[in-house]
Amino acid sequence: MARKPKMSQDERRAYSAQMRADLEAVMDRAYVGMVASEQLWAEVMRTAAVLPDRSPTNVVAIAAQCPGTTRVLSAGDWRKAGRHPAKGSTSLRIWTPIKRRSAEAAEAPEGPGDAQQAPAEGAAEDGPRKVSGYKAGPVFDITQTEGDDYTHPAPAALPAPAVRDVLITQYRETYGEDPETAGGFDFTQHAPDNAARILLYGHAFRRINPADALVPDQHAAEVASAAHVSALMLGIAPGPAVMPPLAGIITGDKKPPVHGAAVRAIETGRAIADAVRPAVESGTRELAMIG
Repeated sequence: MARKPKMSQDERRAYSAQMRADLEAVMDRAYVGMVASEQLWAEVMRTAAVLPDRSPTNVVAIAAQCPGTTRVLSAGDWRKAGRHPAKGSTSLRIWTPIKRRSAEAAEAPEGPGDAQQAPAEGAAEDGPRKVSGYKAGPVFDITQTEGDDYTHPAPAALPAPAVRDVLITQYRETYGEDPETAGGFDFTQHAPDNAARILLYGHAFRRINPADALVPDQHAAEVASAAHVSALMLGIAPGPAVMPPLAGIITGDKKPPVHGAAVRAIETGRAIADAVRPAVESGTRELAMIG
């Protein structure tokens, strides 16, 4: 089979510009949908929990293009896993960093890293290369690939009572208050899952600044959504992911207010889960050694 001819520099630039325009259109539609559809907002929160290596912005892009996704990689990384994009599949587009060598690092070896990995918001450096901007890069969900059987290693399930106990301890240590006294709860009267959900909401409430809310009920919606994300990551049956009431709200920012709401909910939910999991796993190991 004859190889497809390589694109010229002008053709590559035109192709890149078209892909960027297509992704920007995806983002615009997603932001409109996220203040009109509880389903899309909840899908963004679910995607944030199952793809913790993707930035909040790329979570929005992926959720809008491929609801229900469970594993997203570049074509090259899928090939390393023994799979490849299925014939006729159309790639998803996410924001990927444009990396350029600085004059000082021109002679340094290229550092490790996958350009398809979603960058942290505001990232400026990556080893010897500077991030000079972002472009639209192609990735594929596992459902768009074929080849060897593939099972992504999932975090071990955490026992709900241990999650509850760690959340209580961390609440006391972080905020200097007893959560039962502060919230008027008696957690011994709740099933462990229910107690964990209440505590996740309490942690999110303390972490998300109400001053960032532009309208009534926005703060509560972000808090509920952050608790939803962390519950999914920890294996706790989640409460609802509540869509913030931001339809029709206009500000002078480049991105609409719902972008900031999503970032706060996702980053807060992830941070809570990331603090709880190692504490639970450490405690479980210590109990196993004692017992």
